[in-house]
Amino acid sequence: MLIEIDSLSGGYGNGDICKEISCDLERGEILSVLGPNGCGKTTLFRLLLGFLPPTGGDIRINGRSALEMTKKELAKLVAYIPQHHAPVFAYTVLEIIMMGRASHVSAFDHPKPVDREKAFTSMEKLHILHLANQTYTSLSGGQRQMVLIARAICQDANIFVMDEPGANLDYANQQLLVDIIVDLAEQGYGIIMSTHSPEQPFSIAHKVLLLKDGKNAAFGPPETSITSPVLERVYGIEMEVVSIVDRYEKKHTLCIPLHG
Repeated sequence: MLIEIDSLSGGYGNGDICKEISCDLERGEILSVLGPNGCGKTTLFRLLLGFLPPTGGDIRINGRSALEMTKKELAKLVAYIPQHHAPVFAYTVLEIIMMGRASHVSAFDHPKPVDREKAFTSMEKLHILHLANQTYTSLSGGQRQMVLIARAICQDANIFVMDEPGANLDYANQQLLVDIIVDLAEQGYGIIMSTHSPEQPFSIAHKVLLLKDGKNAAFGPPETSITSPVLERVYGIEMEVVSIVDRYEKKHTLCIPLHG
């Protein structure tokens, strides 16, 4: 198992926000994390990334407890791709991506040719090599998201934690991002991503974790986890889960709020 989250609890000092959360992820799988605002998604990610110490439970990566790892060891295994990233200085795209090598370079060393080579390789994978010398802050939202993914690839981590990666993108760029995420999973990366769309996991996710009040509301394949009763319990409104078939005979699942 690539990553196992076992009865994980934690918070910010005034009581646990995440309460005995359990789920797992194999290499090459996508796990979608769903739930209303304040349900514990961000806290869960901070626990996974080692930014917060858990008060209970464990996180095992490749069978080893993350609690036994240094922050540098953890950074070599897990990469964070934020929803927003606004650097203070006008770094180039290449410089932003090279920052992914920080866990592989000591504090007093300069990046080596191998680090630069990995940065260019990650850009090639995402077809953004032409952006290398552009200023990161001049890019569109979609381009910035590609750069942050390239930085994660350059980091050599095999688990990507994505915080609502498509939240600020237009519809076309959201679809492009979905294609990139699916391709990364097919290359063997494990993807953990939060989303506010209960429909999205049906098209890309292998597993879904639904949270309510910091606890597991459901975990498993989308087809068995995202149901009308579960959605109604999680979001507190009536929901209907329906399927349609498009002009190409492809099935799609929709989650529709009901109004009396």
